[in-house]
Amino acid sequence: MRFFPLRIHLKTFTTGDLVRASGIYSVTHAAHRLLPEAALFRGEVFPKCARCCEAVTFQAIREFPGFDLGENITLRIPLYELPVLENETEISSVA
Repeated sequence: MRFFPLRIHLKTFTTGDLVRASGIYSVTHAAHRLLPEAALFRGEVFPKCARCCEAVTFQAIREFPGFDLGENITLRIPLYELPVLENETEISSVA
């Protein structure tokens, strides 16, 4: 599969913003340790931290061109909250 850089790769997004392009986004959150990246779909809302109300920051890494054109949308599972990682073992078990 070939990945293309997002046209919006320089823009930073926060919790509650609308996802304008499906792809992989880097995740930054000062209050807690979260997964470093998240796959998000166009039309969804950037998710919040599962533990607090502090905003999470996102930056586009890779776009999935044409992904939203698929007919079988039942494969899409929206991400509403980002789980907080307590230690290093959680990162390796999720990855």
